[in-house]
Parts: sequence; C-alpha cells; structure tokens
Amino acid sequence: MLLRNVFTKTVRDLRWPTFWISLGMAGMTGYFAVLFPTYSKIFNISDMLKKMGDAGKLFGVTGDATTLAGFLHIELFSMILPALMVVLVAGMASGFTAGEESRGTIDILLSYPISRRRMVLEKVLAVTLAAFAAAIAVWVFGLLGAAASATALPADNLAAALLMLVLLGLAFGAVALAIAAATGNRAASIGAAVGLLVVMYLVDAVSNIVDGLRTVQPLSLFHYYMGGDPLRNGVSLADAGVLSAVAIVFLAVALIAFERRDLAA
Repeated sequence: MLLRNVFTKTVRDLRWPTFWISLGMAGMTGYFAVLFPTYSKIFNISDMLKKMGDAGKLFGVTGDATTLAGFLHIELFSMILPALMVVLVAGMASGFTAGEESRGTIDILLSYPISRRRMVLEKVLAVTLAAFAAAIAVWVFGLLGAAASATALPADNLAAALLMLVLLGLAFGAVALAIAAATGNRAASIGAAVGLLVVMYLVDAVSNIVDGLRTVQPLSLFHYYMGGDPLRNGVSLADAGVLSAVAIVFLAVALIAFERRDLAA
C-alpha cells in the first residue's frame, strides 16, 4: 500500500475519480468545439446575447460568441467547468483529513513515521496533480474538437484559461481542506466550498448589473478567475497571484488546524 509514500498512495486512490471527471470535462469541451460551426449557422448567437441583455450577464452569458473561444467561455468556462473542477478538488481535499477520520484510518496512517504536516502536503500535491491532469485532458480534447471542426482555437489562450480554472479549483479546495482539518466534518467542508462557489458566482454576476455592488466584486474569486478573459487575453499574473495566495493561505490554516487538533477527542 506504500504507506511510507503518502503521495503515491493518494495518486493511486484518486486515479478513478480523476479519470471520470476529467473525461466528462474533456468530452464536453471537445463536443462543444465540434458543435460550434453548426450551432453558429443555425442560431445568431450575437443577436441572442443582445436580446438577453442583463439576464445574460446574470448567468455569465456574455462576450463575443462569434469565435470558438467566446463560445466556450459562455457555454463551459463561465460555470460548468468551474463547478466540476471545484467538486473534483474540494471533494478530494475534504477527504484528506475528515475522510480518513470518518473511515477510522487516520490513526493507522499517522502511526507510520510521517508527520501530520507531511501527510497533508503530500495529499495536496496529489490532488494538484489530479487538477492539472483534468485541465490537460480538457486542453487536448478542446484542440482536437477545434481541429475536427476546422475552427480556430489558440492553444496558448486555452491553456491560460485552464490554468486559471485549476487555480480557482485549488483555492476552493484549500477552503474545504481547512474546514475539514479544523472540524473533522467532511460533509460540512464540501457544503461550505460549494455554497461559497455559488455565492461568489452570484456576487460576480450581479455586480456586472448592479453598479452599487461593484465595490464587493473583488471579494469574489470569480472576479479573478475570468475577469481578465484569459481565453482571449492570456493569463493575468495579478489575478493568478490572488487565486494562488488564497489557496496558500487556506492551506496554511489547514496545516495549523490539523496539527493542533486532538484526534482522540
């Protein structure tokens, strides 16, 4: 079971959830890339967006839909892919501590010559690898779909958007990990991460309509995730830095909380 190497064991344990969620995310991206030319001929997407007006902004349906990048932004990158990435990362991260406790395996794991901190860090490294694996699968299928439909899709900008997607997932995953490490309650940690995802999405969306909410928009991680439109403009280092900082801060909170908790209580 390679218990002396938590990273390898965690990668093995997470391989199937990673595979299936990655396949779902990648399959949808490839499908929409293949579908785009046909869809754009049947529907005048730009006119549809104009008619939707503020309602479109509320649901993230904004931008230039005449390009495949803009179409993917509207259909997938605005909410569907972030939700799946957060479910993947937060679901896994919450199980690192609280999941081991609920299964009664935490004592066995910590009886080996590894510290609590090392255990958590190696597990975080494994889930980071899983998040990047999912992003790479989306990148490959997206480019294959674009090639199949003879539609332009810049590989570098797609990679930039996927990097921001991974950072968003890691930020929410770190929140879930911190709650799980502090409370030992996996359900609460997942629920909090998903609830926060929905609230932050709505804050960012409504802020685009209600001017009075613009002051609170920077509190939403979605503001940094797609605010710079990486599918068209590439990575914003400032936005990537904010998402990375949030992930690091909550990881530090998780390490401290788990180190101090009395697991025998």
